[in-house]
Amino acid sequence: MPETTPSADAPNREPKRVEALLRAKLSQLAAEESSLAVAAPEPGTQVQYGKRAGDHVAEAADRMARSRTAGELEKLVDQVMAALTKLEVGTYGICEQCGRAIPEGRLEALPWATRCVDCQSKQRR
Repeated sequence: MPETTPSADAPNREPKRVEALLRAKLSQLAAEESSLAVAAPEPGTQVQYGKRAGDHVAEAADRMARSRTAGELEKLVDQVMAALTKLEVGTYGICEQCGRAIPEGRLEALPWATRCVDCQSKQRR
């Protein structure tokens, strides 16, 4: 079972700087989510799917793409919120799988990372 407290060799994570980065990312994600918002069609109007490439097909494809993107943004918001929680409780920067410190370079590139590179690569297999 992974450690629940930072190990003695865990580097200083500059909590205020990290929190500012994470909150800025949340603001960016909120802006991206709002840019994906599409006005709902008029009541009684149906989005048509047809065999011919036309406005309705393009509109349907656009809605599907926006929906997928919104789902990915939601996942990222959840990850950033989890990182903020870890920062509050003092477990930020600790791999949730092996309990070792996540390298600074990884956290610099991906401040919401929850696993070290080794554990993340094992997770994807």
